Amino acid sequence: MFSRLLAVFVVFALIPGYTIAQLTTEKAALPQPKLVDPLPFKIGETLVYDVSFSRLIFSGVIGELKLSISKPDAPATPELLELRADAVSKGFFPALFGIKVKDRFVSLINQSDLGIHTSKRLLEEGKVRREQTAVINRELGTVTYSDRDLANTKSVPKTKEKPSPSWIQDLLSTVYYVRAQTLKEGEVIPVPISDAGEVYNIEVIAGKSEEIKTSSGRVKAILLNAKVFDGRYLKRSGEMLVWVTDDTARVPLRAKIKTSGATISVELKRVIPS
Repeated sequence: MFSRLLAVFVVFALIPGYTIAQLTTEKAALPQPKLVDPLPFKIGETLVYDVSFSRLIFSGVIGELKLSISKPDAPATPELLELRADAVSKGFFPALFGIKVKDRFVSLINQSDLGIHTSKRLLEEGKVRREQTAVINRELGTVTYSDRDLANTKSVPKTKEKPSPSWIQDLLSTVYYVRAQTLKEGEVIPVPISDAGEVYNIEVIAGKSEEIKTSSGRVKAILLNAKVFDGRYLKRSGEMLVWVTDDTARVPLRAKIKTSGATISVELKRVIPS
């Protein structure tokens, strides 16, 4: 089974063996969704990343991740934005181990507070083909989650409904929500996350601004520490660091996930402006 983390954190979709914590938190107090104005991203923005994996003597590119933002096709939802992440495997190691991944993550979020309304995954991982959808009822404070096996035409979706904070994120929308924060050094950003119908509470801590080397030269960036391990979202111990540009755009430049002697690196390859 492949774990799902986004996007910058959804890169875990390309690596087998990462288990999600079974701990479900109780309904959390809502953080106040204060956002910078104007937002640091615009409709039409597309970010493309290379994803690589290293452990001991093995290292190499394993996939590509594309993040984009647009308006939904449905004209009846002018208040919503559509976020999309496409993760595909490529390179020597996926071919060697027979891992073929083509996953799509879609989140419909409210423009005013960036809270999610609908979260969908279309997973193609080897012989596995699944559609997983979560719908947040913000008025009732519930989430309805369904999971369907698309490889079996006779399968019936498994559905469950559970309590949920009315304002909540998913793994993909968290990337954009954190970008819309002030990111002052030492700032702790609490984020409730809905995943597979369960609620998890993570934190993102803003660190110092530093200059890092990228393919386009040296760039001033803010270091973010995403607290997702040790039972907060993932069972195992580890560290997840993300660097975003220290400017009004807050573009994610790089992410490094270290756990169990392995490192997953995500590097921005190109920006397709809005």
